Amino acid sequence: MQKIYFRADAGMNIGFGHFIRSLALADMLNDEFDCVFYTAEPTPYQIGEMQKVCPYVSLSETTKFEDFLEELDGTEIVVLDNYFYTTKYQCEIKAKGCKLVCIDDMHEKHYVADAVINHAPGTNEDQFSKEDYTHLYLGPEYLLLRKQFRNATHNYTSFRENKNVYVCFGGSDELNFTRRACEIIMNHVPRHIDVVVGGGYEFYDELLSYAEAKDISVYRNASPEQIVALLRDACLAVVPDSMVFFEACCLRRPIICGYDCDNQMFISQYNQKNGLGCEIGDMLDNFDEKFAKAYREMNITVAVNYVYNQKALINDTAENLVKIFKSL
Repeated sequence: MQKIYFRADAGMNIGFGHFIRSLALADMLNDEFDCVFYTAEPTPYQIGEMQKVCPYVSLSETTKFEDFLEELDGTEIVVLDNYFYTTKYQCEIKAKGCKLVCIDDMHEKHYVADAVINHAPGTNEDQFSKEDYTHLYLGPEYLLLRKQFRNATHNYTSFRENKNVYVCFGGSDELNFTRRACEIIMNHVPRHIDVVVGGGYEFYDELLSYAEAKDISVYRNASPEQIVALLRDACLAVVPDSMVFFEACCLRRPIICGYDCDNQMFISQYNQKNGLGCEIGDMLDNFDEKFAKAYREMNITVAVNYVYNQKALINDTAENLVKIFKSL
């Protein structure tokens, strides 16, 4: 079988999103390709997730760029996912004779890759600097969703009888929107809260202490299966404009969301245009007041409309992504 080498890292500074979505792609392709995942100094959580999908190779943080190049013999398809893979590094991989696919968020560099996947809504070809042969695969038709969430799109369950609130601000949440959202929920219309945090969340012990006296359950490094179960039990999801947003859409749940970095603004704009959830915008600007207002004003009429729009726009994308790699 054709080999595909995936190259993505994770950590407190860069988050876990690149790693998770690249591994989701590997899972989609693993039945028809020989997939191997390369990552720098993986955590036990990463190792456990990779072992569920495909073989992996651990790289040294200090020499990861050079060491990966040495692994290539020119027959592989290489998938790169992060901002730090420069045009020069792309050229070095292409010079080996490999086919190259880049997963892109920001389209801020020139691409020499054979294909670029950017699942962010609102992107278009005019925003990219690329070679004439580079094919672009843009928008939510190419969402890099884990199979548990893709499967959930085929199995809708109603949210109307549920009473829990699902809160997840990604793997690190440096500004602790998690705690702030929990406090606002408890101070306005208290409900049981299921909180999911990642290994990079530095306020974990403080959150546990806070949760002990509240009706709050905390899950660290929850599996996709756990997350799906928690979302099924939720009447509302509180998430950032990131892959976590699309995961909640797969479960067809009312959402309150916002962004705190530039690459999330595309999802925010798409949400505002298509009405997939209640968008509070820039979370760095007066988050507490905006979130409290959105939480108080959420009602069944607008919630049902969000779910209707999610069903129309967010669905299983595996077939589209497999076709890309078969065409290389």
